[in-house]
Amino acid sequence: MNYYDKAAEKDIYFGNLPHWRQNTVCYFVTFRTADSIPQAKLQQWIQDRDEWIIIHPEPLSDSERAEYKRLFSRKIEHWLDCNYGECLLALEKCKVIMVNALHFFNEKRYKLWEYTVAANHVHILIEPLGDNKLEDIMSSLKSFTANEINKALGRSGHFWQKEYFDHIVRSEEHYRKFADYIRKHVEASS
Repeated sequence: MNYYDKAAEKDIYFGNLPHWRQNTVCYFVTFRTADSIPQAKLQQWIQDRDEWIIIHPEPLSDSERAEYKRLFSRKIEHWLDCNYGECLLALEKCKVIMVNALHFFNEKRYKLWEYTVAANHVHILIEPLGDNKLEDIMSSLKSFTANEINKALGRSGHFWQKEYFDHIVRSEEHYRKFADYIRKHVEASS
């Protein structure tokens, strides 16, 4: 398994979230269904976060980073775990589509270290292999599963939120933290 390397080249790009990239490192990724956070809550969160960022420009102190995590990161994580929306991934036929898709390119395009499929979101520990890039893997995975799940349910339209959360795994200890989090999710949804 490859971890973040401070000395290696990295790319950073921004959507609603910052995305750090290094070749062939392991990532913790969370992606969620389009209805997993009510839009009113999400819009208020974005407004509050944007106002906070204006008041607290970079570089942030340790206490400001802690405050940001408390006010924004934990709030999103809490809402995500509240199982808002239709929770279609709890349906066996939808969950099977998701699990099969995760395994399809395992050991070919990526190494899938850990995963869980919750009612309205998915957590994975994934390491792109060779020239494969995380954004291409995620685009393919989300597109395929959205089409297949919509077909299985006799519907159309957006299934996943456009953006996903990703975090480069920095060390063995960091990996264990994410793996434990995923395993606890598996136990909670069993």
